[in-house]
Amino acid sequence: MDNTYTKKTKWHEETQMDRLSDLPDCLLHHILSFMDSKYAVQTCILSKRWVSVWTHLPVLKLDSKFFNRVGNFRSFISQVLDHCETSNILTLSICSPKKNLASSLVDKIISFAVSHSVQELDLSLKYPIGDLQNVFRCQSLRFLKLDLFCVLPLPNSISLASLKTLILCKVTLKSENHCFDLFSSCLDLQNLVLDCVFLTISDIFNISAPALVSLTISKIIVNVAKDAKIMYYPPIKDRKVVITAPRLTSFSFTWYRPVSLSMDNSPLLENVNLSMSRGDLLDTQEEGCFMFLIDMLRQLGNARSLTVSLGLVKFLSVHSRLLEEQPFPFSKLESLKVVKGRQIRKKIPPNVLNFLVQGTPMAGELLAKFRKRKRRMCKQPMDD
Repeated sequence: MDNTYTKKTKWHEETQMDRLSDLPDCLLHHILSFMDSKYAVQTCILSKRWVSVWTHLPVLKLDSKFFNRVGNFRSFISQVLDHCETSNILTLSICSPKKNLASSLVDKIISFAVSHSVQELDLSLKYPIGDLQNVFRCQSLRFLKLDLFCVLPLPNSISLASLKTLILCKVTLKSENHCFDLFSSCLDLQNLVLDCVFLTISDIFNISAPALVSLTISKIIVNVAKDAKIMYYPPIKDRKVVITAPRLTSFSFTWYRPVSLSMDNSPLLENVNLSMSRGDLLDTQEEGCFMFLIDMLRQLGNARSLTVSLGLVKFLSVHSRLLEEQPFPFSKLESLKVVKGRQIRKKIPPNVLNFLVQGTPMAGELLAKFRKRKRRMCKQPMDD
């Protein structure tokens, strides 16, 4: 009887194993695409069926955190790229934020992306050395994220016809052009994120994208002169960003060092998120900075939903006398939130509240909403 049970158990286990191995390659590739490529490659030891499954993966994810030695990680990247037999790669993601990669390997990665028609490319590298400009020759790209601690010399414009999402993080964009227009040739670009970006340009940074729907600018510094010892920030009037996006519906902006912002022809704008970081507090003492902020609010006047940081509210409140002299910036506002980090604040100074909501069709409701919150807070018993 025991032998019968053992045979049934063994047969059941073999059947289960066969069921997994008998799955079509497309399902196996889909399952393996959820794990790091290091572990996907290790499936080759399971059986003959699995020996070459990983070489046809449409998704490659390589992360240095799974390797104790940078040399092993570099070797692994090279071997995976050499043995890949998929002609069209959906996603290539390489993350090595703490370990440098050789320039020859960086060039190999970019050449691989171009030759294998990669659609989504995500590079998070520390001080990469190589010809990074070649990444902008990859016409198959639909998603591109570059998180690089480096200076990135750029062409006059990026001509990526299929690109829908572009994320640039921790990079210094370098150009000698008087009028820097990088995105105008990306006719299908819908989502753009610029996070911790330094721009060493001559005068104006243009963001011109006819299909752009969502734009996030966080901690951007325009027209910064940089050398080995010092970093020079010019006056705010010389830090100019011009946005031309007729289909823009969502705009998020974080001031790190104030810039002069010009936004033309964005009639569809609905959601606006504005914040001021601590690194900007010293710069807010610049003469005219307040007026640049007011002018920016006025250009965002079509917004229906506004979220502002507590820091920005405090800055407006400090200049209450000047605030009273300004026309109301918003004409269609329906929702207002004040946040500190991820928490929604329920109090806002009356002068700032009046400035933001007066002149909107929902002014009465918005004022009543915040005043009701204030009364509720006043009625709450104080802790002993």
